[in-house]
Amino acid sequence: MIIADTDFLSAFLKIDKLELVFTALETKEIVITQAVLDEIKQAPVQEKLMQVIHSKDQKVIIREVNEIFSQNFGKGELESITLAKETNALLLMNDQKAAKFAESEGITTMDIPIFLLHCKTNKLISSKESKEIIELLKEKDYYEFNEEIKKILLN
Repeated sequence: MIIADTDFLSAFLKIDKLELVFTALETKEIVITQAVLDEIKQAPVQEKLMQVIHSKDQKVIIREVNEIFSQNFGKGELESITLAKETNALLLMNDQKAAKFAESEGITTMDIPIFLLHCKTNKLISSKESKEIIELLKEKDYYEFNEEIKKILLN
């Protein structure tokens, strides 16, 4: 199972590259929690998410979470971490503090740079496509890559 937190999911929705996530992780389903859905409903990408939720091929599935860890994170992050721990799933998230906590709980996490490195290593994207994605993420999601990661992705 693959679970996506708000920041990761919305970034790929904003740049119209969510299909790359499905392809790279060899899945037809990405799971989000109700809190993540609620957070994205407040964002401009809401319509794009609704299209994927109702898609027949690749889907985003919403799962309820009853109990959550009581850490100082947003509700979407907390529910995503809780569900990932319960299901032993891969957790896609960008918040480094939340990811560090999740990893301390035994959860495997993947942020955008690691995801793109995975895509590049597996020849799913070229250096040119990496550059395009980096530029789109900066323009549409205000996401900045450190120079070391950028260098690896662009070579």
